[in-house]
Amino acid sequence: MRILKTSLLKATLATLLPLTGSLAAAQTAAADTRERPTVWAGLGLETILPVVQVSVSAPVGQVGALTVTPRVGVDATVAAILSADLLFSRADTGWYGGPSAGVVVTGRGGWRAGAVAGYRSRTRPDLGFFVEGGVRYTVLREAIGSRPAPQPGQPARPAEDFALPSPTLRLGLTYRF
Repeated sequence: MRILKTSLLKATLATLLPLTGSLAAAQTAAADTRERPTVWAGLGLETILPVVQVSVSAPVGQVGALTVTPRVGVDATVAAILSADLLFSRADTGWYGGPSAGVVVTGRGGWRAGAVAGYRSRTRPDLGFFVEGGVRYTVLREAIGSRPAPQPGQPARPAEDFALPSPTLRLGLTYRF
């Protein structure tokens, strides 16, 4: 019985030793944490409406220990919005955040401004994911028509802007170049 235990132990060690060597080499290899140009694609909710996001970002410099990365893209919901975010982060994974702005390009137009914050990580060297939240103030121009209908002989009221705070929650994938 003792011989069986010893041979089993030797066989197990012989199998695990090459694996631990390659794991140790992988852990000691320097991880590439440089910020690189990235494509962001995600789904989420803006207030209560579903939204699809496609964006690109690239680092432009440093402010102290923080990397500055502008991100531009398109958000598609009931309106198409050209968006721009200025993200600050310590590395290409972990926490990030910054101011956000956008221009509504469908309907009568509009704008939005606010802030976003999120967490991103990588599942592979170039592929990753993000979870992001934000609060924005959105204005849709002339979105509210004349209600109720004017009385005969009375002029119609001009359409009014529709403004609301719009919280967001998004989940998506990132691809680094």
